[in-house]
Amino acid sequence: MADYRDVEQLRRLDREWNEAYPRRDVAALGRILADDWTAIDGAGLVINKRQLLERVASNPPQFDRHEFDEFRLRVFGDAAVVTGRVSGAGRDEEGGEFSLRQRFTRVYAKRGGAWQAVATQVTVISES
Repeated sequence: MADYRDVEQLRRLDREWNEAYPRRDVAALGRILADDWTAIDGAGLVINKRQLLERVASNPPQFDRHEFDEFRLRVFGDAAVVTGRVSGAGRDEEGGEFSLRQRFTRVYAKRGGAWQAVATQVTVISES
């Protein structure tokens, strides 16, 4: 059974991530993501922490709505897996409207007593 403190720390950390991205809070994301974090984004591209932070800082979307649900957390010792769904809408860097519907998997590792995200996989939910 997972330690209650670990579960609460992971819930808080994931909530901070969910709040930091639409606010374009590069400092918070930089703290949440481990230096060796990697992801496969919704387009299937592999990106690292530096690339994500640059993407967020240079051409961030402007969210009018950004919601998370279907949160599920599983802890396996010093590793944890979070899955969920995100939906949103807003304007891109050119001012065009966009909508967002994705499922995600985030992997966290506890290193030196602190949890950080180490990997992410994003899958776009099709409209059909």
